[in-house]
Amino acid sequence: MGSRTMKKILLIFCLSFVFSLPLLKNSFALTKEEATTILKDYIKTEFKILEIKDAPLEGFWEIACGMGQDRIILLYIDKNSRYIISGEVLDRQTKRNLTLDRLKDLRTVDPSTLNLENAISMGQGKRKLYVFTDPQCHFCSQLHEELKQIEDLQTFFFLYPLSPASFEKAKSIWCSKDRRKALEETYQGMELKTAPSCDTAAINKNIELGRRLLIDATPTLLFQNGKIREGYFPPDILENLLKSNSGL
Repeated sequence: MGSRTMKKILLIFCLSFVFSLPLLKNSFALTKEEATTILKDYIKTEFKILEIKDAPLEGFWEIACGMGQDRIILLYIDKNSRYIISGEVLDRQTKRNLTLDRLKDLRTVDPSTLNLENAISMGQGKRKLYVFTDPQCHFCSQLHEELKQIEDLQTFFFLYPLSPASFEKAKSIWCSKDRRKALEETYQGMELKTAPSCDTAAINKNIELGRRLLIDATPTLLFQNGKIREGYFPPDILENLLKSNSGL
């Protein structure tokens, strides 16, 4: 091999290495310490880095920050650590709010912080389940019947009406002498007798809590380990969810 050929090979190698440096830098993982240093000048309250992963935006990190008991925010930092994006990422192709989807995946709640006086209790057991339920929700009605058949389970139903009509039904249920019976009769399609007026602040508090937890559909289930799942689940899947999330 001639000296000129050898020099060309060395030159190509060196140029390839130089141009690959930015790519190598971007491939390194961003640590929680580095992310904290970057963000502390922009977040003016106490926060904790919960998770760092590749963002749905090419060339950006997604940073999940915990602020207080149940508030989580997502920020996006470009992989050269110059730009920070605060806002929602929307996917036009799938019509999804990717930021909201991720926030829902990350949300948790400490069950000990729930005010059970604002809920309707059903059943007894070591296992506990907390359900946000709408009086006019068909799948809430189905779930209610399934939960009645599960052993060793105490369920707490938080009335969470998603419409004005449901709010009126929720008030009638809450003001009834037997709230659990009134809830079941409502799910069976029965018209409740007009209940005397009472303090329905509990329903408003449930709505405030649900909104903080990004609950926009019912039923929504909160498990003993703090995990949150939306939707109706058939008995076998529900039992598996209880076993894996009850912490017993």
